[in-house]
Amino acid sequence: MIEIGFLDGFTTMREDRKNRFVKSRREAPVVASPSGQALASLLTSDLRERFYSWRGLSGRRYICSVFSAADAAVVAEFTAAAVIGVAKIGAARRPVCVMSSREFHIWGDIRSREGAESHGVSEWHVHFGGDEEGLRDLAGSLLS
Repeated sequence: MIEIGFLDGFTTMREDRKNRFVKSRREAPVVASPSGQALASLLTSDLRERFYSWRGLSGRRYICSVFSAADAAVVAEFTAAAVIGVAKIGAARRPVCVMSSREFHIWGDIRSREGAESHGVSEWHVHFGGDEEGLRDLAGSLLS
């Protein structure tokens, strides 16, 4: 079971769980980066703004569908997914929070939208089929 704590409606890893990922980070391949990147295969496509990828602590690449912050009600209906709140400034994207779709749904789209606005979230990145290990991998990378 994932041990997650909540802060203003956003999920963050507890400090005691972060230590689990320190060793993983040191052993991660050099190419592994916590930063995200656009999909090279879509750079000339109209879909380039609809998909984005993030790397976990393990170096695994997680492909995400991108939704506007205004689409929080739609995102709240998804199941078995990891949800990343992202602040976008120009072409740069910065992860603000990571949570499971279950947690996103529990907090409700109105509270999530209010919390998102106060934290600068302009996009929701959704990785479908997210399991607990994948959620920990992403959260450990993006929130450390």
